[in-house]
Amino acid sequence: MTDTLIRRKSSEELASDQPTWRRRLTSDRAARCTFYVAAFLFWLLLAGLFERIPGPSSVVDSLIEEFSRGEVFGNFADTFYRFGIGVALSIVVGTLVGVLIGLSPMSRAFLESPVMVALSIPAIMWAFLTVMWFGFGHTSPIVTTFLTAVPFMIVNVAQGVLGVSRDLRDMSSSYGVPMGRRVRELILPAVMGYVLAGIRFVVIMGWNGVLLAEWFGGSGGAGYRARYWYDANQFAGFAAWVVLFVGVIIILDQVIFERLSRRAFRWRDSAH
Repeated sequence: MTDTLIRRKSSEELASDQPTWRRRLTSDRAARCTFYVAAFLFWLLLAGLFERIPGPSSVVDSLIEEFSRGEVFGNFADTFYRFGIGVALSIVVGTLVGVLIGLSPMSRAFLESPVMVALSIPAIMWAFLTVMWFGFGHTSPIVTTFLTAVPFMIVNVAQGVLGVSRDLRDMSSSYGVPMGRRVRELILPAVMGYVLAGIRFVVIMGWNGVLLAEWFGGSGGAGYRARYWYDANQFAGFAAWVVLFVGVIIILDQVIFERLSRRAFRWRDSAH
C-alpha cells in the first residue's frame, strides 16, 4: 500500500487562484490607498467641525503661494543639507559603535548604559540643548539630527551582531581570520537586515530632529518656515508645511527604502 502525498499550495499559489479584482482589492497598494482616502475624509470632517482647522482647499492655496514665492525649494535645500550630514554621521558612527558593542563584552558594559540614556532623551530636548550650545545656523540642526538618530542605529546593529552564530565567530577566530576580514565578510553581511532597519529609524528620527532644531533655532529651513506661519497665527500656512513634512517622509520611507529593502533581500526572495 503506497501513501499518496498531497502537496499543499503555497500562499503565492493560493493568491494566484483568486480572481483578479479580489487580488487587487486585497493588495498592499489598495490598503495604502484606502488609508490615504480615509485620512483625507477624516481631515474634511475635522475641518467641518472645528473652525481653526484649515480645510484642504485653503492648505492647497497656501502651498501654491509658498511655491510662487520660492520659499519651498530654498528652505528644503537647507533642511536636506543639514539632514543629510546628520544622517550620514549617524549611520557611520552608529554602525561602528554597534559592531564594537556586539563583538566586545567590555565595550558593551561600558557603552550600553549611555546608549540607553541617549535613547530616552526626546528630540525636542536635544534641539533645546544644541541651540543653547551652538546658537543659530547649520550646526545645531546637524548635531540634533545626529544625537537623535545615532542611538537607534547603534542598538539595531548591536542586536544584529549579537545574533550572529557564535559557532561561526569561534571558528573564524580559531582559524586566525583577521578581525577586519571577520567584520567585513561575516558580521556585516549577517546583520544587513538590522542595518537597513537602523537606517530606516535614523531617517525617521533624524527628520524629526532636524525640523525641531530649525523650529527653535534655525536660520532658514523647512522647520523655520513652519514656525514663521505658526507665530503669524496663520494655520493654513502652517498646515501646508506639515503636509510637506509628511509627504517627504512618506516618499523617503515608502519609495526609497522599500526599494532598497527589496533589492537588498532579492537573494532571500529568490531562495523562497
